[in-house]
This record gives sequence, C-alpha cells and structure tokens, in this order.
Amino acid sequence: MWNDSRLKKKFSKITASFDQQRSRVRQAIEKWRERGRVKHYEKFNVMWHEAEKLREELIGVLHDEQATSFPAGTRAKVKRLKNLYTVLNQETKSVVRQWIEAIVVALVLAVLLRNLAFSIYHVPTGSAEPNILVGDRIWGNKAAYLFSDIKRGDLVIFDDPREGYDESSYIQYIWQRYVGFPIPLLGLKGGPINVVKRVIALPGDVIEGKVEDGKTAIYLNGKKLDEPYVNTLPLVVLKRDKGLLPFRSVGPLRVPEFLQQEQKLVRYTYDPSRSYAEQPYYYMKENDIYLHPVTGKSILYEAFSPTMADRYGSSVDEFGPRTIPENMYWMMGDSRKNSEDSRWWQCLDKKYVHGRASFIIYSVDSEEALWLFDFIKHPIDFWCKHVRWNRFFKKLN
Repeated sequence: MWNDSRLKKKFSKITASFDQQRSRVRQAIEKWRERGRVKHYEKFNVMWHEAEKLREELIGVLHDEQATSFPAGTRAKVKRLKNLYTVLNQETKSVVRQWIEAIVVALVLAVLLRNLAFSIYHVPTGSAEPNILVGDRIWGNKAAYLFSDIKRGDLVIFDDPREGYDESSYIQYIWQRYVGFPIPLLGLKGGPINVVKRVIALPGDVIEGKVEDGKTAIYLNGKKLDEPYVNTLPLVVLKRDKGLLPFRSVGPLRVPEFLQQEQKLVRYTYDPSRSYAEQPYYYMKENDIYLHPVTGKSILYEAFSPTMADRYGSSVDEFGPRTIPENMYWMMGDSRKNSEDSRWWQCLDKKYVHGRASFIIYSVDSEEALWLFDFIKHPIDFWCKHVRWNRFFKKLN
C-alpha cells in the first residue's frame, strides 16, 4: 500500500497549529457580524466553512487505511488548507497585535541587517578629513570581513574601545554589541559610539612613530610610510551652533540634550589659499572663526606638527617600536591633528570592528545628527550651502 507519511505529517502539523488559534479566530469572525461589518464577516465566514469542509475531506482521505494511493489533487488541497488557515489566523488578529508583530519582525530584520549586511553611519567628527567630513552619511559594509581579512589602508568602522562593552552581564554585552541603542526602562545600556579610522598596521607588524625635523613620520616594519591619504592642510578653530531650543527645561520637564542649543568649538580643515566663502570642504563665514582671547587671531593647527599628550611636552606621535599582537590593529585618523586613535588608546581589538566604510550616501555640512535641524534654521541656504551635492555616492579609498 502506497502511503506518503510526509504528507500526513504536514497535514497534522497544519491542523494542530491552527487548533491553537481556532477559538480566537471563530470569535473574531462572530464579532464582525455583531458589529455590523458585513463584508468582513461574509468573506471570512466563507473561508472558515471552506477550510472546515476541506479538513474533513482530507481526514477521510489521508487516514483511509484501505486506500492504495491518494486521489489526484490531494497535495494541492493540503496546500489550499494551509493558505486558508494562514489568512484566517493573520486577518483575525487585533490591530494592536498585528502592529506589535510587525514591529518585532522589523526590529529583528534591522538587527540582522545591521550586523550581517550593512549599516548607515553619521560622521560626527573630522578625524578622517578630508576623505570623510563631518556630516557625511557613510555606508558601512558589514559583510566585508566575513569572507576576507582586514587589510592595511582600509577605512574601518568600529566601536570606540575606550567605552568598551559591559561584560559583567551577558545580556548587556550582547545588547551593546549587536543592538546598540539604550532602553533605560529595561536597564539596557547603549553601545559605544561608532568611529572610523584607517588601518595602519596588522597583527605581526612593527609600528613606530617619530618626529623628524619637527614633522611627524610613521615607520612600518622599519620603513618610512608614504601616506598620500593623510590631511596636509591646517585645521582652523570655528564656532558652530548645535540644537534648536535656547532653554534647558519647560517647567518641570527637561529638554532632551539633542534639542538643547549650544555653541561648540570645532577644528575643520582649512585651505589658506582660498577665502572663507570659497573653502572646498566646509561652509565658513568670517564671524564663524574663533579668535584667540589674547592674540585676537585665528587658531591654526598645522599638519604634521607633533601633538602634545600633556603639558609636560610628551608627544603622542613618538612611540614604539612595538609589535602588533594577534587579532589587534593599529588605527589612525587621516587628519592626524584632529584624531584620537591608537596613539592614545593603543591597539584596536578585532571584536570592536563593524565593517569597512565603502562610500558616502549623502553629505550635509552640519554638526547636527538630524540635518532637519539645519534645514529649519537655514531653509534657503541649506540646499545650496549646506548640502554637499558633489559628495553623494562618493567611493571611499
């Protein structure tokens, strides 16, 4: 006697799963009738009775021990029953439940994509100028290092190792590393901020920093590096406004920090051969320039000049030689005068790496995480002076 046990198991699984929702589905259909939702009631009541009739028919066919074969179309009927049950189960759920399930599915997919495929990052600092500017939104390729190794010269996105992960709790560690945003009500902390730097040395390499004739230099495995990606222009100190609201609270309610208006001092790449209005990287005005309180002049940080680590004259640019340990990397920003990198916090552990910075999606000259704030403050200038159209979809090298 021919007997397709797999088809029987499939039928049993379908009916057993629906039986758990059977009472709820029937009640939902009856409620539509009671509330006068005639079209809904008639449509799904017909589907209910079709499913019931089909189920009884299949029970007789699939459990007929005398039959030597299943009638033609049995598989199609099992498939039809499954589709009916799926529609009945889904469409009779409450709107709230459907929203909750949709949100959960969206969050799960977002987390998977964020950790396995790609993510979009806002650049808040100028440590990688002029290759990456403040306000760039860059595409991070999460799959880049799933099948290949990290290479020298790669622009890598990673979690700031100075913040690290809370490894006192496994749940906290997993949440910080793979999800990232905080949920204070549940006691879940946010992950470290994301930064992008260039890989200078790999595991096993010997790295050394020197100051020669007043200029910084990097030696890799005994040879002086030629670094065409390093920023050769000086940095100028500017005043930049951030936030929208000039007050800290409304009555007893505190205004969220990202909405609070503040003025901050920043270092931006500056081309001395051009006027402020003609700068190639940032929109500058003369009254944006911060003047030294004593000299009354603008403050410039020259490229390749040593960066002091403390008031005793110790330079972070003089280090090594040191050998990079296994699974560790020496990372440095392209704008050396504006980057706190491995010179400050030593080697980067591979566990903090997210992926490779591939290209710029779009770019807005703004200190705001939400460029909408700048659009509100400068609705006309925004499109012609703040949006950097020439950087859209620019490949990063």
